[in-house]
Amino acid sequence: MRKNGRKETTITDNIDRFIQVGKLITDINDPEQFKDGLSRIKWSNSTKQTTTSSYTVYLKTIGKTWTPPHYIRQEKIYFIPTEQEIDALINSSRVLAPLLQTLKETGMRIGEAYNVEWKDLDLDHKTVTVNHPEKGSLPRILPISQKCVDMIKTIPKDVLRPFARNVQLKGLKVTFDEARTRTAQRLANPRLKQIHFHTFRHWKATTDYYKTRDERMIRHILGHRTATMTDRYIHIVETIYHDETGEWTCKVAHTEKEAIELIEQGFTYVNNLGDTTALYRKRK
Repeated sequence: MRKNGRKETTITDNIDRFIQVGKLITDINDPEQFKDGLSRIKWSNSTKQTTTSSYTVYLKTIGKTWTPPHYIRQEKIYFIPTEQEIDALINSSRVLAPLLQTLKETGMRIGEAYNVEWKDLDLDHKTVTVNHPEKGSLPRILPISQKCVDMIKTIPKDVLRPFARNVQLKGLKVTFDEARTRTAQRLANPRLKQIHFHTFRHWKATTDYYKTRDERMIRHILGHRTATMTDRYIHIVETIYHDETGEWTCKVAHTEKEAIELIEQGFTYVNNLGDTTALYRKRK
């Protein structure tokens, strides 16, 4: 898989899945045993389908073939937490807080954030560049807030990748899981246990689309090459907020100062009304 250009995180994930299946059987090199173990483990069809494909590659390396089981990938509606729940997890770990705040504001995948280097951060202009996109996504430059900048500045600069902190990605996930469990118990909120690193991406996409209804902007934020993946978030927004009126408060900015004030109040740009005026709006 490495020779064929697959990322280390993908390889590591597959190794972990093989180990879990291996605990249920005696010989992982026996395709029929592996098939039996895979059928008994409680995973989604999507995970089983991915594992089946990887096992086919593995068998090829040891000179074997098999008749793989057929798992139909089942799409699920993403779990979208509230902003208060997202913030509770950000505040739950001083070590992870800069990373989680960045995930919240940019919608990056955890692997993309993990590979961000200091040279990819422009703290003066408050941007982060995704130079290591995943899943065939596009590289992109994304804005971050002053709050996020201040949190990033607390990270020691003696490491190449600020969010990695010289820790394997698997180690970050363990730290996050522990902080999430503690916070869920402390706040008596079991919903928090449904939040993973990727949930921050789902939250960013749905909330930004709800505010702006700008599909092109959401596609840029997420790095999608086509509208197919972005459409999922549009469907979620239309389902979650189907009973809302869709009414807006609209204001006009005549100067740069007025535009900045409106943006700070949560208004988003719509279009120009002339050479010196611009229309902004915010949901009621």
